[in-house]
Amino acid sequence: MATISDIARQANVSRTLVSRVLNNKPGVSPENRKKILEIIEENSYVPNGLAKSLVLQRTNTIGVVMDDLCNDFFFRLINGLQDAAEAQDYNILFCSGRKDMATRLKYVDYLTGGCVDGIIAYGSRFDDEELFRYVAEKSANSVLIESDLSGCDIDKILLDNFHGAYTATEHLIRQGRKNIIHVTCDMNYDVGLERLNGFVQAMHDYRMPLGPDSILYADHFENTAYQQMQKRLSQSTHPDACFAGADKPAYGVLRAAMEAGLSVPGDLAVIGFDDDVSDSKDILFPPLSTMRQPLYEMGQAGVALLIDKISHPGRDPITQTFEAELVLRETCR
Repeated sequence: MATISDIARQANVSRTLVSRVLNNKPGVSPENRKKILEIIEENSYVPNGLAKSLVLQRTNTIGVVMDDLCNDFFFRLINGLQDAAEAQDYNILFCSGRKDMATRLKYVDYLTGGCVDGIIAYGSRFDDEELFRYVAEKSANSVLIESDLSGCDIDKILLDNFHGAYTATEHLIRQGRKNIIHVTCDMNYDVGLERLNGFVQAMHDYRMPLGPDSILYADHFENTAYQQMQKRLSQSTHPDACFAGADKPAYGVLRAAMEAGLSVPGDLAVIGFDDDVSDSKDILFPPLSTMRQPLYEMGQAGVALLIDKISHPGRDPITQTFEAELVLRETCR
């Protein structure tokens, strides 16, 4: 296999000149550039990536640490990260922690051992703080997506979950709904609390009735919300609208309502959150109104922010906040 020295010898030029051609740098005459490129092609020369990274102090690779690469909800985020990285000639290395903190910390150690130029970490669980602080400590070039980590100088990409929940609740109120409830998503996540707070604030601002039965605590699974909604519908007074903190619990609400003989959206209007909607659900339920997360755009912004940080290591931390979009479908017209 040819080396850069072989190319230089055959072209009768210095290794430095060959390196300039390989890296598309100026300072090479058109004749020499043409000659060097022809010899490179004749020898099928491929630059040694490790050697190049040692010289340039760059790997042109970004590391991403997240819990679950197989969850189709994250595909838009993953596509945004990958498209943005490839557009800037960066490679991207995904690491799945599978909800195990020791595994995620191990991946951070691996990535910061010279494999990448920077790290993007995604997560919003309360106990993810250990991971995020470790990322910030190990890599000066890092970006958090979905975590508003306090007391730490680090770039962040956030979604305004509070405002998204407020918007959804406000829409139900303006439709004329009088008895609105909230079914939470998992309260072990920052987003669960933020969306609950957005609901409560909208209800207070519009002077809507808010009592112990106005909030049903669920998680990210359909069945828990289904069971909670069954209990709520066993009471004499039924809600006429529901804002669910995520789409999966929203489907649990729909299942309980339809089994109870309620029409949707006539008797009960429902709005979810995330736009985590599958085609199979549309067969069983009316298409779900929801607050869509701009995950693709957030992924792109995360890569752009990280590459900017790599290029400007001394700059101040930046936080970019995205808004969720109200998408109206059949469950709330």
